[in-house]
Amino acid sequence: MKVALIQTTVGSDFNENFEKSKKFLDASLVSNPDFILLPECFLFLSNKSKILIEMNHYCIKYFKDFSKINKVYLLLGSLPITEDTKLFNRSILINPGGEIISIYDKIHMFDITLKNGESYKESEFYSSGTELKMAKVLGQLIGHSICYDLRYPKLYRALAKKGSKVIVIPSAFTYTTGKAHWHSLIKARAIENSVFILAPNQWGVNNENRSTYGHSLIVDPWGEILAEADNSEMIITSELDLDRVQECQSAIPVLIHDRNFD
Repeated sequence: MKVALIQTTVGSDFNENFEKSKKFLDASLVSNPDFILLPECFLFLSNKSKILIEMNHYCIKYFKDFSKINKVYLLLGSLPITEDTKLFNRSILINPGGEIISIYDKIHMFDITLKNGESYKESEFYSSGTELKMAKVLGQLIGHSICYDLRYPKLYRALAKKGSKVIVIPSAFTYTTGKAHWHSLIKARAIENSVFILAPNQWGVNNENRSTYGHSLIVDPWGEILAEADNSEMIITSELDLDRVQECQSAIPVLIHDRNFD
């Protein structure tokens, strides 16, 4: 499975972000990927305002057409989707036929206050998702998660025990928390479940001075980093050997030995 992860800086100008995403998607085709992944909130990231997108929005149609024309799987890291009077932080997975095959609404809301004064409260505008979601890419089960979900290992253990060989973590991880925890958490989720982790992250300081950490990662089931983004807008690529999942899970059968202590 050839994958391409896109890392960009995203601000509050929807049209600017949309045009940027188009350019990066086109550029990602150079590596001939099977699966392209965009980060969380890749069309809009703002602390001061919000937008509402419905599932029939023209941007989603564009991405569906892109997948169909180029015959690739595409993960729309997340978009602010309104449905039934609620707003969700939603990942959307599109297949090479241009069809939406899976959606995932972020479960864990990023409600935190740091010692340096940084404060975020997603629950003020987003409703929390309630369901684990998986879908098949090239016949392999892919598990969904988004950004702050990364800090909740039970979610990843559940996805792995249900058969996910790859888990995606589209993110807009802040610089402060990313510098402290990003690499450790990503590698831990891969190692403790013996799965591939694909984590496209936002990078840089946007037009509202919100700073994201970058360092998008592709990590194998043994915790080895196969690709890592620099401090720039860029694309990282790798070819995944999915047999590695079974090899690592057989060598250290944590999923079989697992116990529930709740």
